[in-house]
Amino acid sequence: MFKKMVGKLKSVTKKNLSRFKARNAVRKGLFKDIDRDGLTELRKKHENHPTRKYHDKFEHSLIRNAERLFTLGLDKSKPLRIFDIGSGFGYFLYGAKQMGHKPVGLDLPDDYLTAVTTLLDLQKVVHRIEPGQPLPEIPGGPFDLITAFATCFDNAGFPGQWGLGQWKFFMKDLSRFMAPGCLVHFKFNQYSGPGTKSGIGCRTVPDDLWDYFHSLGAHFDKRTMQIPDAPAGLKG
Repeated sequence: MFKKMVGKLKSVTKKNLSRFKARNAVRKGLFKDIDRDGLTELRKKHENHPTRKYHDKFEHSLIRNAERLFTLGLDKSKPLRIFDIGSGFGYFLYGAKQMGHKPVGLDLPDDYLTAVTTLLDLQKVVHRIEPGQPLPEIPGGPFDLITAFATCFDNAGFPGQWGLGQWKFFMKDLSRFMAPGCLVHFKFNQYSGPGTKSGIGCRTVPDDLWDYFHSLGAHFDKRTMQIPDAPAGLKG
């Protein structure tokens, strides 16, 4: 119990510090060169698009993505090759690029998302991830860091939710793009099934996935999972 309390305190402290740094970074101009007028014109063309909220809540979106940068220590690390799965508007990629890293995104075919990442001058692969199907070639690898925030490709909590077989295939295929020591950082949406728990003490994945990811060396903090040296775990 004491160990869990200490771990929770560390997690909350780290999150609050990252949020503080993120707000300061946005205030000081981390994203100042974004063409906001251009974004507004694109927004007008996609009035009913489900991701328009990332434009409508622009400052919040910037802070949220800057927080991810600081949580991962990208403000202090050497230049990294980063592969971000489900890159959306690309604010995380843009911030990483501003910090001197070399990011590449991947997201499904979508005119609005592609138009925004093009406006931001970001490198992105357009592809829909399907269970049991390999990823396309990803330029810029092998990667030191692979991220996915609030994953959607795994259908968590919906019909077709990925199980153990789909995840094993995906992780093995993903290992093709991992540099030695690659850190995998995924934030899951809530799965359903035995062993899952929402709210306080959140346990995001079912028992079989929980055991599988831990066998790779994963650490969980609520819905966020990190595998510090994913290639080594996948070889085991």
